[in-house]
Amino acid sequence: RGSVFSLRIQKTASLTIPLNPNCPACGQNVASGCLESFYSYKLYGCSSCGLRFWDPRAMPDARKTARMFAARDAQLLPLEPGHRYFLKDCNAPRTASLLDVGCGTGNFLIAAWNAGYAVTGAELDPEAARFASHFCGEACVFPLSLESFVQRHPGRRFDVVTFFEVLEHQSDPSHFLNCVISVLKPGGFIALSVPNRARWLIGIDPIDYPPNHFLRWDLSSLRSFLESHGFELLSLREQLAGIAYTAQMLNIAMCSGISRTVVPDLPPSFRDEIQETANEIPSASAAPSLRLRIIRILARAKFVACFPLALLAMPYVRWKGHKGAYLYCLARRKDS
Repeated sequence: RGSVFSLRIQKTASLTIPLNPNCPACGQNVASGCLESFYSYKLYGCSSCGLRFWDPRAMPDARKTARMFAARDAQLLPLEPGHRYFLKDCNAPRTASLLDVGCGTGNFLIAAWNAGYAVTGAELDPEAARFASHFCGEACVFPLSLESFVQRHPGRRFDVVTFFEVLEHQSDPSHFLNCVISVLKPGGFIALSVPNRARWLIGIDPIDYPPNHFLRWDLSSLRSFLESHGFELLSLREQLAGIAYTAQMLNIAMCSGISRTVVPDLPPSFRDEIQETANEIPSASAAPSLRLRIIRILARAKFVACFPLALLAMPYVRWKGHKGAYLYCLARRKDS
């Protein structure tokens, strides 16, 4: 009887103890507890490949994505560091066919076309895709996710597939990379950038939370992930903290919370705002109040005032080896 009773206790305990999730990059079960909790999400770290990931992961649809990033749909943004690293990378092929996944409003498509690439874009946000099609007439831009693009154009193959600031958004990175492989020519190249988990960070990064970012990569975890899928890494670069990034960190360090005291109805931060449904996310076109406009002007002035301090701090920042936000990689498929 005692042994039967003991067995029942063990079975009951096994039913009540929650199991940790499997790593979405390497598939190994996470042995340790969560590192951070945020709303219904929990952050875990994989001891096998080094990736940190949020659970659960459900990517927003095109409608919510459009609402989350509505402000970007009407402007051509400057090139990001990952774009510039690729265009200057001596290991990257030239005059090749290129698919840019998550092309946004087309800033990189235009630069790549000018550099001699035959460019195609895929963008989940239909408004951003429409903007890209208008301003980059040389490119064919599809308002589709990569998975949908593969399903609708199964025969298309490219010499290069790029996905800058895209991989951290994926709920299933292995499935995403397999989709990338399916549109690559034999021996094709990929180029990407992700937020560097090892970056110098003071406080929290409000955009680095779900359902915006699900994955947190560093150099080691990114290398492990790509090599496990048959890629040879040709270039791997961690951005160093520059003056603008240092000014941003100083600005965060001097955050006092006075703004919310003065303006109690100040909009929530991005990481809280995106928890709402697509219908509940406030429209970017809503006119801000006078107090809110004043607060934004003062906040901008404070940030600008941090630049002289950042310039003075640069020798110390470089001596400490502080890293910036971007981790860039160029890799080639080994099936050539």
